[in-house]
Amino acid sequence: MRIALTSEGTRGDIDPLLSLAVRFRERGHEAFLCASPDFETDAAARQVEFHAIGRSVREIMGEQAEAVARGGVALLRSIRKYLAIMLADQFEQLPEAVRGADLIIGAGVQAAAASTAEIYGLPYRYVVYCPTVLPSPEHPPVFFPLPRSTPWFNRRLWGLARIAFNRGMLPALNRHRSAMGLAPVSDLLDHLLSTRPVVAADALLSAPPSRCPLPFDHIPCLHPFTIDPLPAKVAAFLDSGSPPVYIGFGSMTDPDPAATTRVLLDAVSKAGCRALISEGWAELGGGALPEGVMQVGTVSHPTLFQRVAAVVHHGGAGTTTTAARAGVPQILVPHLLDQHYWAQRVQILGIGAPPVRRSRLTVDLLADTITATLENELVAERARLLGTRLRESIGADPTAAFLAN
Repeated sequence: MRIALTSEGTRGDIDPLLSLAVRFRERGHEAFLCASPDFETDAAARQVEFHAIGRSVREIMGEQAEAVARGGVALLRSIRKYLAIMLADQFEQLPEAVRGADLIIGAGVQAAAASTAEIYGLPYRYVVYCPTVLPSPEHPPVFFPLPRSTPWFNRRLWGLARIAFNRGMLPALNRHRSAMGLAPVSDLLDHLLSTRPVVAADALLSAPPSRCPLPFDHIPCLHPFTIDPLPAKVAAFLDSGSPPVYIGFGSMTDPDPAATTRVLLDAVSKAGCRALISEGWAELGGGALPEGVMQVGTVSHPTLFQRVAAVVHHGGAGTTTTAARAGVPQILVPHLLDQHYWAQRVQILGIGAPPVRRSRLTVDLLADTITATLENELVAERARLLGTRLRESIGADPTAAFLAN
């Protein structure tokens, strides 16, 4: 079977699909990836066929870095602008890229995949990495980062979310569908999720809702937990002293990387700990770093996280799960969307500190949070125990869920 995997998004949206492509290949299928040109090298490294779709997501995120850091209305406007850019590219380029496929699997904000599958008469599955993408009275929509809400209020929020989705994107989507000779759809969310989506999240960390109007399949998080070697310099740094704190914001961009780096360095100094600062898409670090601090690029998180004292990160589903599997305390600095949900889960499970919102990141707040986390033996023990249980639960074949009718 030839399987098209397609997503619009950052590394956290793409890496699970690359892992899934490898799993399909191991089981005798031919899988290929359609995504932003940013990830062509990543696909090549895993020997996965790649088709570039649209603009560089990293460039778009860079253009909207100020809005991502500020949050609020500015972020909502940024998201709307981003969606307008990607929608036209997807409908123009995806149908040709997936020609000859037997199955299409979508993820992220890939809005043209369901329509493309309809054109060719192909089965279509959608995979979500966070349960709050699914409509349910048990939680608010992913766009509403509320710490607590009642089922009654959640239903109202889902109603508002559907209205916002349909008013914001449905007219443009239906124009593209009309140009393809397809009938209009009446609800954007139901259209994108497919008739039976797949939830890819470790149940011990984040169980899917028990009440949901859509049937769905549930599998563990698709991010692999493979122990690969670390670069020699990183291994030597780890061996040279006490376990450091890892700080990295993944694919989140930054309007002023130098200023944010100063905040991180001053916080680490005040907390009196060693640190590894991940460059990421924000391009943190750079220049001369003080003793006890090292800048790192792309490294194996499963390997590295088992050797650090705590992980400070943006709260992506993959990073949260990998840190939880490693059994290490976490400090989340959520920027947008489901990152706020994962910050809540870490706090509820007692495996990390209360979150530090990106818009409120200061030297004193981060330093105090790091210090409190490193001194909290109960949090460390909870993280260790949950990590053991999560690692024991890895191993189910994720491909079967996507091939089921």
